[in-house]
Amino acid sequence: MIRTAQGWLKKKTQAWQNRRLPPVKQIRLTQRQVFIFLSKEGGLFVLMMAAIFVAGVNYANNLILGLCFFLGSVLIIVVHHTFNNLSGLLLEAVDASDSEAGTVTNYRIRITPHGRHVPHLIQLEWDGQTRILNQIDRPTLVAFQLATPTRGRFLPPRLGVSTVYPLGILRAWTYIRFSEPAWVSPKPIEGLLQGQRVISGEDDDAATRVAGQDEFDELRTFIEGESLARVSWGHLARGQGVLTKRFSDAVGREQLLDYDAMSGGHELRLSQLAYWVKRLTEEQVAFGLKVRDQAVTLGSGFGHQTAALRFLAEVE
Repeated sequence: MIRTAQGWLKKKTQAWQNRRLPPVKQIRLTQRQVFIFLSKEGGLFVLMMAAIFVAGVNYANNLILGLCFFLGSVLIIVVHHTFNNLSGLLLEAVDASDSEAGTVTNYRIRITPHGRHVPHLIQLEWDGQTRILNQIDRPTLVAFQLATPTRGRFLPPRLGVSTVYPLGILRAWTYIRFSEPAWVSPKPIEGLLQGQRVISGEDDDAATRVAGQDEFDELRTFIEGESLARVSWGHLARGQGVLTKRFSDAVGREQLLDYDAMSGGHELRLSQLAYWVKRLTEEQVAFGLKVRDQAVTLGSGFGHQTAALRFLAEVE
């Protein structure tokens, strides 16, 4: 029952945040985005004021009451200064690097002060990381490494921006959701390149050998899901375990990576393609890439690798 109530409350809170603070490319903080309340120290400050007030009333001591009213006026003034420390800040997403599932993306944001006002002690919290900017007197770039657990279009979690300046008794904060995405390519997983097509071949001395059908290459431990036709029954009969025969083909310096040549589910096939994209790039083999009715034209080099991995990240 309690978990259900917590889940309902979290869902409602997120819906309210999305309405009040929708995803943006850049945002200038105003009264609509900034929230303010007592910090832990501010709570103790208010309790102290209450104790002083009770003492002043109890002993009918105007000096003690005057101290209480003075502290109250300080609290009211600090509300203005703490809010003003965040108000007017311009935050914008600069860029996000492409990444690989299970790694991180480098996400950069720029923070620009408003006019001649210089904010102090601005704290940024993002994905478990914290940055404290002592003062912002010019446009400042801040970089974070954000975890990208799954393939596809990655939108970062909300960035927490807060301050307790100047006295620490009040905390002003906001949560910003940036709309600048990072693209996450599949995690490379080695797989057999079966049924591949060579775009153009060369002599065997210049060829690379990949998994195929023509020539016996090696024996390896059986992996669940492989075809039983490849099992070495002779070794199994001699009690040497379940082994499968691996064959290879000579592949020229230009290769087509085809989604249909991979085995397994959708994400596994994309991961296998990512593995071959990186391997062929390292071996300086030109390649094209085809997934269903979409394709990347023939090319080579790290620029081509980046384009191919982005293509795999965007595939649905």
